[in-house]
Amino acid sequence: MNTLKLLTVAICLGVPAVLLGCSNSAGANLAKANISSSPASPAATASPTPGGTGDQLTASRELYKTNCAECHKETGKGGEAVVDGKKLNAKDLTGDKMAKRSDAKLYDDIAEGSPDDGMPAFKDKLSEAQINDIVKYIRIELQHSSANANSK
Repeated sequence: MNTLKLLTVAICLGVPAVLLGCSNSAGANLAKANISSSPASPAATASPTPGGTGDQLTASRELYKTNCAECHKETGKGGEAVVDGKKLNAKDLTGDKMAKRSDAKLYDDIAEGSPDDGMPAFKDKLSEAQINDIVKYIRIELQHSSANANSK
């Protein structure tokens, strides 16, 4: 069942990426320019490729649990959290607003943080690959699972 789920996500995420990469239309070039203009790492401009081995997804899940779940909860729903004595209201990573965010923007949110919201920057704690793995986990496991649950 997990293989089918990952294949479905791969098709959903992969086809737009292929069309974007192969198209010479002005719209595609504009989309590429918008993605490229982000201050995020070049590694973050590509859509995360779902799939891989179970070990890779397990590693991504552990990165999320270790670095994100304290505030955003294991479900990604966020809500009230207390970190270093400070009360925060962590954003819901599974909602439409986050799902519509580009991978590059989500990468940038994690890397740069948002001090006004209490979101720490992880660029000095995690590698580009680790941040990309967290983005991939949010997309594949949290947002996809939430979308499936909402469609039932």
